[in-house]
Amino acid sequence: MRKTFETFSEGVLNLFANVGVVIPYFFCLSLYNHNKSITAYVLPFLMLYTFRSIGMLLTVYIPFSASTMLIVSNLFGIIGSLMIVGSLNPFFGILGGILLGLASSWIWPYFLTIRTKGQIINDFHITKLHWQGSIIAMIILGLVEWLSVKYNTYNAAFILLALFFLISLIGSYSMKNKISFYHNGGLPEHDRNYSIIGIVFITILVMLVFAIRYSRLEAISHGFDLVIGLVALVGLIILLLYQLRIHRNLYPLSLASINRGVVMNFILLYTIFDSSLRFGFSTLLTVYLIYLAGFEFGPFILKKHLNMRYPLLILGLILSFFNITYFVGILLCALFVGSDNSILNNSLYNDPKIESERAFLVKYQLSAVGNISQQLFYMIIVYILGYVYNVDVLNFFNVNGSVDSSLLLIVRLAVTFGVLLSAFATYLSTRNKKKRA
Repeated sequence: MRKTFETFSEGVLNLFANVGVVIPYFFCLSLYNHNKSITAYVLPFLMLYTFRSIGMLLTVYIPFSASTMLIVSNLFGIIGSLMIVGSLNPFFGILGGILLGLASSWIWPYFLTIRTKGQIINDFHITKLHWQGSIIAMIILGLVEWLSVKYNTYNAAFILLALFFLISLIGSYSMKNKISFYHNGGLPEHDRNYSIIGIVFITILVMLVFAIRYSRLEAISHGFDLVIGLVALVGLIILLLYQLRIHRNLYPLSLASINRGVVMNFILLYTIFDSSLRFGFSTLLTVYLIYLAGFEFGPFILKKHLNMRYPLLILGLILSFFNITYFVGILLCALFVGSDNSILNNSLYNDPKIESERAFLVKYQLSAVGNISQQLFYMIIVYILGYVYNVDVLNFFNVNGSVDSSLLLIVRLAVTFGVLLSAFATYLSTRNKKKRA
C-alpha cells in the first residue's frame, strides 16, 4: 500500500509538472467568470497570471537546489489554494494568486531538472504506473471543476487542489530521496545577478503585466491606455536588451529560447482572443487541445526533418492569417514548439557553459522573456489603436465588442508580422551557426 501511494504521489507530481501552468489558471479563471460582479475575485486571477509570467525571471536570484525548489513550489501551491478559499478578503486573494502563480511557473522546470538528472544516473524514471496516477488525478480534478462550475461551489475545488498539491509534495520528497545526486549536499554554485537595477526592473515589469491584464477585464480611460502602451514599449526594449546581455554567451540558443516563448504566447494567448473574434465563440479549449497535440507529436513528426521546423513555423503563421486554414496554421506552429522544445532541452543541458542544475531554468527564463515580450507587443498595438480611434480596449477581447474589422486586421497584421520577424531572425541565426560549425 505504501509503495502504491508513493507511486501515485509521484504521478500527481508528474501531472502538476506537465499541466501545472493550466490547472490553477482554469480554476481561478472559472472562479472569476462566474463571479464577475464581485471585484475581489478578479485579484487571484490577475495575480496568478502576472506571477506566472514573471516567476521564471526570479529564478536567477534563487540559490537553492532544484529539489528544494520543487518542494517550495508545491508548498506555495498548497498555501495559495487554501488562501483563495478566503479570497473574498482581498489580502488572501492577492497572496493566494501570487503563490499559485509562482507554483505554476516553477514546478515544471524544477521537476524537469530533477527528472533528467534521475534518468541520466538511472535513479528515477517515469513509468506507466506514474502516468496512470496522473490520469486518475486529472479525472478527479476535472470532475470536481465541472461540478464546481455547475453548482458554483468553488471552495471545494480549491480545497481539493490544495490536497493534490500536498500529495504532489509527498511525491517531491519521494523523488528526491531516490536520486543520489541530491544526497551529497555539495551542489555546484551558479552565477547570480543580484543587481538592484534588475530587481527594480522586475518589480516594474510585475506592475506592468498586472496593468495590462487588468485592462483586459475592466474598462479604463484612453489616456491611461496610452500611458500603459508607452511604458510597455520602453519595458519591452529594456527587457530584451537586459536579458540578451546576460545570456549573450548562449547566443543563438538564447535567441531560440526567446523565440520559443514568443511563439507559445502567440498560440496560447493571442490566437485564443483572435479566433474567438473571428468565429464568434470561445475557442480556448480548441486552441489548447491543438497546442497539446502539436507539442506532444512535434518531436516525433519532425525527428527526421529538423531543418524544416522553421519553414513549417513560418508557413503556419501565414496559414493562421486566413480563416479557412486558421487551425491548421496553429497546429503547424504547435508542432514547431514541440520539436524545438526537445532540441533546446538537449542543447542547453549539454552546453558546457551552463551548469546542469540551471540548464532548464535558463531556457524557461528566456522563454518567459519571449512570452512577456509578445504580450507587451500585442498590447502596445491594441492600446495605441484604442487611443487613436477612441475604442475601449476591452472590445478588442470581447466577442460582442464593437471593434471595426479594419482595426482587428491591423492588430492581426502587426502581431503576426512580429512573430514572423522573431522566427525569421532566429532561423537565420541558428542556420549561420551551423554553417560556421
